[in-house]
Amino acid sequence: MMHSAWNIACDFVSRYRFPLSVRDMSRSSTMNSGAARQMTLVALLLATVLGLFLAAELGQRKLEEVRRQVERAAQREQALAEVLQLLSQAESSQRGSILLGDAGYLEPYQEAVGKIPQALRRLDQAFASADATLRAEVEQVERLSNAKLVEMGETLILYRQHGPGAALDLIRTDIGKWTMTQLVQRVRKVQARETGNILAASRSWRIDRWINLAITSTALAASVFLVLLLCRLAVSYVRSKERETEDLAERGTELERLVKRRTEELSQLSTHLQSLAEQERSALSRELHDELGGLLVAARMDASWLEDRVATSDPEVQAHFKRLHEALLAGVEVKRRVVENLRPSLLDNLGLFPALRWQVADSCGRAGLHCTERYPPEELDLTPEASIAIFRIVQEALTNIVRHAQAHNVEVSVESRHQSLLVRVRDDGIGLPLEPRQALGSHGLAAMRHRALGLGGQWHALRATGGGTEIEVRLPLEKILASEAVLNPTQGTTAAAG
Repeated sequence: MMHSAWNIACDFVSRYRFPLSVRDMSRSSTMNSGAARQMTLVALLLATVLGLFLAAELGQRKLEEVRRQVERAAQREQALAEVLQLLSQAESSQRGSILLGDAGYLEPYQEAVGKIPQALRRLDQAFASADATLRAEVEQVERLSNAKLVEMGETLILYRQHGPGAALDLIRTDIGKWTMTQLVQRVRKVQARETGNILAASRSWRIDRWINLAITSTALAASVFLVLLLCRLAVSYVRSKERETEDLAERGTELERLVKRRTEELSQLSTHLQSLAEQERSALSRELHDELGGLLVAARMDASWLEDRVATSDPEVQAHFKRLHEALLAGVEVKRRVVENLRPSLLDNLGLFPALRWQVADSCGRAGLHCTERYPPEELDLTPEASIAIFRIVQEALTNIVRHAQAHNVEVSVESRHQSLLVRVRDDGIGLPLEPRQALGSHGLAAMRHRALGLGGQWHALRATGGGTEIEVRLPLEKILASEAVLNPTQGTTAAAG
């Protein structure tokens, strides 16, 4: 039986394949080619935009470098001018004081002498990043400045110690004039170097600016061209999608019919597999009942015969006989429970409602649940497939309640209403998960749903308003009754079990 079911499943899978036509393959190849072209254009456009950004960034960095050079040159020019101006101020004040013999003229000299060391430090800092040649020139400026300070200081010492004549003789030697002339020449030479560097940087920046302008213009033109080309491809793609939509609309009806047919075949296969499974369970149940039951009964009879034949008063032997009888009784009980789970004998011998009453009493009794049951007053003449399906649905619902619901009360009702058989199982537990996919993904719920759909009915799992879960199955009587007649709607009877 299981081998035939496997053959049916393999045959269904083989018939479910959808062959690709030459037209579909050509269309797929065209779509892939168009998509590749679009991706290439997008990549080129991104590269062009990146080039524009890099060109703008390089131009900005070049401009920033020129600005820093101009600022650095201005700082150096200011440092040189400050040193030269302070030395000129000190020399004029010193000579004026000596020539006029007035000590009040020395105030500018003293002020300049006090500022010259700081000015020399600023000059050294301004040229700290200069090349070796320029640094050598600046060092000469600093050396000449210090020499000029020494020369003016010695002149004042001669003036104070030996009078104006000695100081004037030193001044007339032109030592101070030569030092000042050398200092001015060095300063102008350094300034000329800095001016040349600024002009060179400015020329380089202008050339780079034109180059960046050319690159930017070219990249911008390329971007515009790529955008226009991409728009053209997009329009072509939209038109092709419209044509594909029209083709899909033409093939939609055929595809819907095919899907419907495949769905019906899948449902029939599922129903057939469930029927085969029930047949296997029934065969296994009979084998266990007949063979294993016979072996257990024979073992009990042999154990009783041995106990009577031995007839000993030894407590240890009697205890072993007692444990042997209890083990055999437990084996019989296990066999009975397994047989009833595989195929309830009450369902075949007495009908659906007695089997449901036994199942409810067994499940609720072992779990300590209070159960309420409602069934029609008379047994329904249902098909064997419908009877076992309803029994399994209720059995699975009770199993879920015992395992997961944490409930205290359970209600099971079966009633005929509006040409339908309505089966409900309700509890007051924690309810279904809030996530619908998590609830519907349960194998037990899926099995109940397939059984109901296989009989042409409907299945619903709901979160009750006051808490708990309600499983509702609605089956058409015309498909589940064994006879032609359809039962009129009647009210069920109520029974409670603790």
